[in-house]
Amino acid sequence: MPRPIPPPLSLALTYLRAARGWTQKDLAVAAKVTGQKICDLEKGTRTKLDLDTLDRLVAAMGYVSEDITLALLFLGGLSAASRDAQPSPIEPSAADLRRARRIAGRVGLAETSRLYQQLQELARARRIEQARKQAARIWEALRRCPSARLREQVTRSPALHDWAVAERLCDESVRAAADDAGRALDLAAAAVQAAELSPGDETWRLRLQGYCWAFLGNAQRVGNDFAAAERSFATAWRLWRAGGPLAGRPLGEWRLEDLEASLRRDQRRFDAAFELLERALAAAPAAARGRILLKKQYTQEQAGEIEAALATLEEAAPLIEAGADPNLGWTLKMNRVVMLVHLRRFTEAEAHLPELRTRAIELERRLDLTRLVWLGGRIAADRGRSEEARAALAQARREFAALENGYDSALVALELASLLLEEGRAAEAAALADEMVPIFRSLRVQRETLAALQVFCRAAGAHTATPEMARRLLASLERSRSGEARRGKEGE
Repeated sequence: MPRPIPPPLSLALTYLRAARGWTQKDLAVAAKVTGQKICDLEKGTRTKLDLDTLDRLVAAMGYVSEDITLALLFLGGLSAASRDAQPSPIEPSAADLRRARRIAGRVGLAETSRLYQQLQELARARRIEQARKQAARIWEALRRCPSARLREQVTRSPALHDWAVAERLCDESVRAAADDAGRALDLAAAAVQAAELSPGDETWRLRLQGYCWAFLGNAQRVGNDFAAAERSFATAWRLWRAGGPLAGRPLGEWRLEDLEASLRRDQRRFDAAFELLERALAAAPAAARGRILLKKQYTQEQAGEIEAALATLEEAAPLIEAGADPNLGWTLKMNRVVMLVHLRRFTEAEAHLPELRTRAIELERRLDLTRLVWLGGRIAADRGRSEEARAALAQARREFAALENGYDSALVALELASLLLEEGRAAEAAALADEMVPIFRSLRVQRETLAALQVFCRAAGAHTATPEMARRLLASLERSRSGEARRGKEGE
């Protein structure tokens, strides 16, 4: 004769204890009760088990209340009462009931697993958001810290030993790189320090460190230390690949590819840069794709692929216009006009200038206002408005010099020299040419380009230079931009 089936809570206690591999004696010791007490509770005979008591007992085994719920759901499907006969002809048969329990059990387990995964993801997302908000508050207090003391501050402050703080320092390094390569380097070094001190198992910290080392390499690239940048990116990839997957993926591999692409571009290794950018584009979230496409466009421009660069800008336009970053929107419009000038589509380019000037004033972009003066001078020269062109180019040259942008100041001087040569004013062109050589030499222009510049200067001095020579040299110098010479000193 079958024994009486214990109540559901008693069954749940037996199931959870057995699942841990514990004996009744093990549980009795942990819960500080007698073994007989556990035996009675599991049988459900002498003592009725209530939910509060069950909660305390399973807590001794490391379970939580939610585990009781799952156990009861599971056991409920196993303990359906069996019947010898159907109470009515319309009731399901025993076979029907078994089939129903089997299907319900499978669906229930699948749904429980799916819901559990969703709730895990939601919890991760909430913790990531909270960590980033806290890192933002920490940064507001830290931003006034002198660069030289950043690493010391990270070392001394346990609150800074955090993955989100390291991530924020990386982001701030990129922002600083646009104006101050030294501070960008200090911020990236502090990020590496925060990553090394961050809690978590070794695989987590290795990935975090690898991520931060990529930003250190980027800061070194901006400072023109390509050898150090090369070593840092090698370290970044070694650490990243040695680590395990990051739960919730708060940091993405695409970011390392995106940053390394800038190094390859500046090294003139365009095929490698394009390959990295395509991989980054394939994996990056939608919010980052517009910015990566802008980087691809700039790389194409540097590679001399101007038509392709303009097409990439058009691909980036809907992504950037859908976003809320006014700086990216500005860069899109400014770069479009620059590409149109490169392609000598001057009428289209000139139509955009008034709007760009207005926006540059609103955004307080002094350097870009000077670039617009330069573009206006180029367009005026093509249209045969020589006096307007000379005045605009001379103004742009003065303003670049005042902004300590020696490279662009020298490029404008060369363009002005070309215009003077067209007007037969060779002596003035020669004087301008002589001023350019020390500027380009100090900025480490490629040897071949520097040699071509010296040839042009000698020809200008001998009054044999031609406007075509000046234009070819200008195109060569624009292609050889790097480091300090990059347009806008972009941080990425």
